[in-house]
Amino acid sequence: HDLFLSHDEKSVNIVAQNRRRCHKGKNHLDEMKFWEGQVALFQPVAVKRISGENNELNYRLSSHEEADPDGLETRFICRFKKMDHMRRKVVYLGETLSTYPFNYEFVNWRKKKKTMVEDTKDQTAFWLSPLMFHCPIPNEHQQFNLKQETSPQLLLDIIPIRTPVRRNDRDGFFFHEGHGGPTSFDAKEWFGNSHILPKLDDSGRWENLPVCSLKPPETIEPQNFQSQTNQPRPQENVNAMSSNKPHRLVACTWTSALHQRRGNERRISDGKSRLREWIAFHLEAGFDHLYIFDNTGANATVFRLKNEVDPDFEEGSDQDKFRIHDDLSSVTNLFPNSKVTRIDWPATICNNNRPAHDDPGERSSQYAAEAACRLRYGPYTDWMASMDPDEYFIPMGNNTDWREILEKVDKTEGRKILKFRSTRARPLLSRLE
Repeated sequence: HDLFLSHDEKSVNIVAQNRRRCHKGKNHLDEMKFWEGQVALFQPVAVKRISGENNELNYRLSSHEEADPDGLETRFICRFKKMDHMRRKVVYLGETLSTYPFNYEFVNWRKKKKTMVEDTKDQTAFWLSPLMFHCPIPNEHQQFNLKQETSPQLLLDIIPIRTPVRRNDRDGFFFHEGHGGPTSFDAKEWFGNSHILPKLDDSGRWENLPVCSLKPPETIEPQNFQSQTNQPRPQENVNAMSSNKPHRLVACTWTSALHQRRGNERRISDGKSRLREWIAFHLEAGFDHLYIFDNTGANATVFRLKNEVDPDFEEGSDQDKFRIHDDLSSVTNLFPNSKVTRIDWPATICNNNRPAHDDPGERSSQYAAEAACRLRYGPYTDWMASMDPDEYFIPMGNNTDWREILEKVDKTEGRKILKFRSTRARPLLSRLE
């Protein structure tokens, strides 16, 4: 779904997808068995480097005690290359072992799940939908000045380390002692002492993926921005947090100009007007920046393939075709870049069925967008909210601005995560003026 240079330029962030969750239930047992290996990619293995013939670098599956320090919890070999445009050739830079932002298997155990390989349609572990991992850039090449490049020069090959999936209730858990959980999986019994991985060029892999840098969010407001909103902005409290991050509070949403509701029962074609209102409200309510993951391209592709048109317009009309092809930039461009960023996100969802269906829905594109938003823009803000464009974070009681609330939380409560009840309510008339 996503691949980009980390904000500190020391690694490459990857957001992928667990295809096994796409289709479930009794009518998809063969597919679930076929895709079982996808779950293994969430389960770390331990690896030790060894020298082969002619001092060639090889990798061996090992126990935690034998593993290299950076091979305690890994799953992918990351091979870096550089595009030399002058000599028109690709230059090998080096290899590293992937890291996880957290141990998925340990989280599953902490949540009291017996296994990561859920059967039938009861797959409730939504944290096993997007797969996040990092590829550290070799130390000697971290000062690559990638942010100054006009075109990608760094290339990445991702080689998965393939092993059978661990059914934890049968095969045990594989945690190193730093986690504190049970280590009931015996790597030596499963892999032996000489399980050498295939050579990289003989392995299945993603190859020559271009690594692009991300622009940091803009923070300078245009002078005329206040006139675009009807209320003055509250005074910023620079002492609320000492992180010196450019933003105090941002929000991420995954949306589309038009889409199908769950179960494909109805086409929603007013995505633009919904989004415009949603952006305007949250900027008034104290959000510093809004990130819009625009999924219009995926829906437009699906509708074209199905030869569908919007029922609100005459079939085949030019106006209808325009609506199908149009994205959300016409809305986001109404607001300054310092306040709104649109990210083109044309990844289709796996399955749009209702949750109670025999083959429950899996909105993989949305989960991946939320994960990507945290990775892309989390380092630039104190607080980040994830919500749909039909959901509004409304300051209640005597509060008129979310920054007032967060200042109280930081000073008196010290919480890191806030969760809110959702309710249908009448609008605050003062916000509609």
